[in-house]
Amino acid sequence: MNKSVQRVLDQLFRAAGIRRPRAPREPTGRRIEVAQRSRAHGRELIGELTCEGGVFVFRYVPSYDGPPIPEFSRKNLPYRSEVLWTFFAVRIPPTSRPDVQEVMKGIDADDPLEMLAALGHVSVTNPYELRLVGDGASGG
Repeated sequence: MNKSVQRVLDQLFRAAGIRRPRAPREPTGRRIEVAQRSRAHGRELIGELTCEGGVFVFRYVPSYDGPPIPEFSRKNLPYRSEVLWTFFAVRIPPTSRPDVQEVMKGIDADDPLEMLAALGHVSVTNPYELRLVGDGASGG
């Protein structure tokens, strides 16, 4: 994504109260499994999001043969970014909302993977499921 488009997106996110977290500097030993639910296939694992040395990394799992997520159009490459991609960032609502604060009890607001697992659930408008797995994961 070019820098001018990214600046516009960042302004829109700020106006909506959505933040794009930066990747933690220290490895967490955890990952987010990205799955999709459908009536035809049930739960199908698509890819994984990890934090590696201050960089988010998204990779498709080799077994996934469905259509790519639009923001990650090439399934054979790992994607790397210091800030969380739009696909994930929009799943973290503003933490100032009372309903979000209720869900956030006991959740580390500085841990983007934990936030995604707590707040990035499947809904009518979002068929993707984000589940935290690995060392110290609480589920999701």
